[in-house]
This record gives sequence, structure tokens and C-alpha cells, in this order.
Amino acid sequence: MKKTILVLIAGISILCGLTSVQAQNVTLTFTGRDAADQYVQLDMVIVTNVTRGWQEILFWDDTVLVMENEIGIHEVETRHGTSLRLSQNNPNPFVGTTDVHLTVADAGTVTLDIVDGNGRTVVGANDYSPLQGTHQFRITLATAGTYVMTARQNGQSSSIKMVCNGEGNGNRIDYGGTVETLRATSLQMESTTNRPFQIGDQMEFVGYAIINGEEFESPIITQTLEGSQTIIIPFNETQLHYNLPVVITDTVSDITDFTATCGGTVTDDGGDSTVTRGVCWSTSPNPIIDNIHTLDGHGMGSFTSGLTGLSSGLTIYVRAYATNHEGTAYGNEVTFTIPINPNGDSRSCPNAPTLTDVDGNIYNTVQIGEQCWMRENLRTTRYADGTPIEHGNDASFETAYWYYPMDDAANKPNYGLLYNWPAVVRGGTGSAANPSGVQGICPDGWHVPSDAEWTQLTDYVSSQSEYVCGGNYINIAKAMVSTMGWDLSSLGNPCLAGNDSPATNNATGFGALPAGDYYDNNIDGFIFLGRGFNTFYWTATANEGTVDFAYAYYRGFHTNYDSFFDFDLGDMAEGNSVRCVHN
Repeated sequence: MKKTILVLIAGISILCGLTSVQAQNVTLTFTGRDAADQYVQLDMVIVTNVTRGWQEILFWDDTVLVMENEIGIHEVETRHGTSLRLSQNNPNPFVGTTDVHLTVADAGTVTLDIVDGNGRTVVGANDYSPLQGTHQFRITLATAGTYVMTARQNGQSSSIKMVCNGEGNGNRIDYGGTVETLRATSLQMESTTNRPFQIGDQMEFVGYAIINGEEFESPIITQTLEGSQTIIIPFNETQLHYNLPVVITDTVSDITDFTATCGGTVTDDGGDSTVTRGVCWSTSPNPIIDNIHTLDGHGMGSFTSGLTGLSSGLTIYVRAYATNHEGTAYGNEVTFTIPINPNGDSRSCPNAPTLTDVDGNIYNTVQIGEQCWMRENLRTTRYADGTPIEHGNDASFETAYWYYPMDDAANKPNYGLLYNWPAVVRGGTGSAANPSGVQGICPDGWHVPSDAEWTQLTDYVSSQSEYVCGGNYINIAKAMVSTMGWDLSSLGNPCLAGNDSPATNNATGFGALPAGDYYDNNIDGFIFLGRGFNTFYWTATANEGTVDFAYAYYRGFHTNYDSFFDFDLGDMAEGNSVRCVHN
């Protein structure tokens, strides 16, 4: 496993105390070389003073250790190194998302926050209790600008400056797991150590580096400490250098209700015969291998890929890919749409396989238990009698509005539209009954489900073992979300909406897509965010217990969660998705 990339800042010599004190400094600088005498990046160096019995660890990217040995008869001030360190994010600058490593040496809660260039908090305090070691966090920022991220623990802090050059899906910090636990007895986060030493001590040095995609440990260097010097850490392996492969995407063929055939041709492996290949696809342009993808062999030449878990009515974006030790290359993008079958398919409601709204949009249906649901998000701009709904450019809990997801019309075909609650219930007061009896924004013969009707749906799904993940009845997200469109979660839980096996999602056929929402983040007011990692659905039920009666119940999924959310304080001015239920 690749070791953590961290910065150890070179120390400076200090003179302190009430009387004259001498200080002896020795600076050790480490660099790696492979068997062909080519530079090798040292991910980690372990420095051991065999004579004194201590050990220090240095991490890339400043593998320099300054040893300070204070000599005198008077008490001196002790200099303490920090036990908390944020590494510079990578990449930086970045577009939307970037990764940060945090290394902690002490126990205790760590608080993370992000502020923008004006000092406004963009992501509020997030508390974590990590074990000793290095941990990865994925940062997502919605607006281009300069930001400062700060970690705080036990009275200490560490900050980095980040530059975002493009818009991401919201503002958040997602925990990605442990990158590396501490493998030695201590961690000195600064490159300065006050451990005792003398010239002539016996020292040992060992380095670790990733060469050709595999971690290697160098031979142990044993030598006498003679003073400041540069130490070359040798490796017995030789780095190989490759180019990115070249791949072409085939056309899509053999399209059925849920499947299609594609593939590609690797025309150049970049000098690496181990190249792997396949296709990746998504409901958004420029799919990557973090989306759902196939693995179709190795090497040069043509290959065929089977696309599964598709849904009719959606536009699918496909690219062939090829990966070697240099990286991943993508072919040209191909798009296709599976037409809706007017006779439905195996998941359709028996007596209503499709429905059509007043705008002429056609939707699939899905039978789940005793209920017949729309299989896609509503995208009408008019009520069933032809009355238009206003396209909103601001928020209101009184005037009926619809919005494009992420304020982008290109998202409408796959993700539908977002609506505020007044638009959903057509200015009414809603209903808590089952069925709700509220047609609202739905086509004739259909109605807006109440919170009780959503509960009926989730109770049924939770009662069916084939829909439950991991044996826990609340873990139904995987069975209800689409196989496409969801950002991959960094948490590694196979039951999450954003799990790493999306082809096995959507056992119910409900097919929830992450359309995002129009939401008040309490910092910038109402903003569009969340496409790719969440979706929320209005119910017909208002929260009558709230003082100003401006809240309603809503349901939803998030890429980092394995259950179906149930919220009772949805601001009626928010923009959320709608699914209708057959009368």
C-alpha cells in the first residue's frame, strides 16, 4: 500500500535559556535512487539511532531531519514539535474536489473547518476522533476561490491554503478512511528532534518508495554519525517509464430495456503490456472509471463490453478506457437513449406501464408491493389542467416555482425538475392521509404521496430480504438507488448509495438518481448543490407543529448513507424532486 505523502518542514537552530547555552545541530538530508541511478521519490524514511535507542519517521516531501543537541548546565526551555499536520491538498489548484491527508500522533477529537478568502465559514466544524496515523479526507467546494482549511486538536492547529478553479457539488468534507497507521514507536511531525545524540553514534536508515506501482523497502544503511550530510537511499529495483495508452470507443448496439453492448480498441498500450481495458458509463457527460465500468481483459486490440442495469428513458454517456502504470486514458464519448417501451417491462405496474404528463413527457412506472410509483422524477412545467408553473430564479415558500437541477437545463432529461413545496401541492395545505388525495403537480390519475405513503413503501422494502443489505432492515438505499449517476463514496461500505458495486444497485426498480437540491446553506442563502451525491423527495405532508408552518416532510438518499432519510423540517422554499403514486 502506498505510504502517506506528508511534509516535514526543516527546523532551525534556536538559542534559549537564561544563560549562555551551546547548541550542536546536525542536518540529515535523504534522497532516493534506483538501480539505474535515477531519482526515486522517498515516501518514508525511518531514522534509528542504535546507540541511543530512538527512532524518527520522515514523510515525503521534505525528507530532512535536523537533530538539535543542547549542551549546558542550566535549565533550558523545551521545544515541542506539533502532533497534528494537514498535508497540502492534491491537486491544488483543483476543480470541485481535492484530497487532503491529516496525520495525528495524539488521541483526541480533531475539528476541521474551511473558510473562504473573506473569512466566511464555508464548511462548519466537523468533529472526528481518528486513531493515530494518517487519514484521508475529500474536500468538495461549490464556488471558485481561495480557501483555508484548518485542523484543530488539543490546543494545536494546522492550516493549508487551497485554490478552487471550478464548481463542485456543494461544500463538504468527507472522511475517506485511514491511509497509514503509525508503524514505529513515535512520530515527530516537525523535521526537528531534540532526542539525544553525539557524533560517533551508530545510525541506521531505511527508505520506502513506490516503484512501478509497488512499494519497496531499501536495504538498511548502517553508518557512524559524522555530522551534517546528504544520504542516498538506494533501491535494487529500476523504474520503468510508460506513456498513456490510446483507446477508441465503439458504437453502442444490441440495446434492450436494461442492457446494451459497446466496447473499444486499444491502439497503443503506452509500452506497458499489462494495460487493462473496458468501458465506463454514467447519466452525466465524461464518465470515468469511478463511475460504473467493466473490466474486459488486458493488452492491445479490440474488446466487447456489456452494459447492464440501464433504464429506459435515460440518456447514457459511454467512454472506453485503458489503464496502465502511467494512468488511465479515455476514448471518445458515445451517447444513446433507451426508448420507453409503451408496453412496459418486467418491473412496470400491470395496469399502468407508463404515464404521460401534460407537457408530453413519458415516464416508466414500477410496482413495489401494493403501490404503483413513477420510476423517474417528474419534469412537467405545468399542472394537469395546463396552468403554467413559473421558472424560479429565487426562493419562495408562497409562490410556486420549478428549477433545473444545478440550474442547468441539460440535467432535465435524466434528473427531472426540482420544485418548491407550494408548487408540489398547488398552493394547498397538503395531507397526512394514506392515500393523500392531493393531486397537486401530478398528472391526472396520480397523486403526491403523503409521508405515510412513503413509510408504506420503505416498510415493504425493508420487509423483503432480497432488498436489505448486510442483514439490517434499515439498509435499503442500495436497493432503491440507480445503478448510475452516484458519486463513489470514500467510506468503503458496500451498503451505501455510493457503493463501489453500483451494477448491483436498484433491486426494487425505483431507480433514485442524485438530482441534488436547491437549498439554504445558511451562508450564501439558497444555492444549487448535491447532484451526484444526494436526492430528496417532497411528501404531501406539512409539519403542522412548526411555529411558522413553513416546513414539510421529505425523504431522500445520500451517497455516504445506507438508509432512506426521513426529514420533518424541509423548508417549503427548497427545491426538491417529486415522484407521484397511482390513484
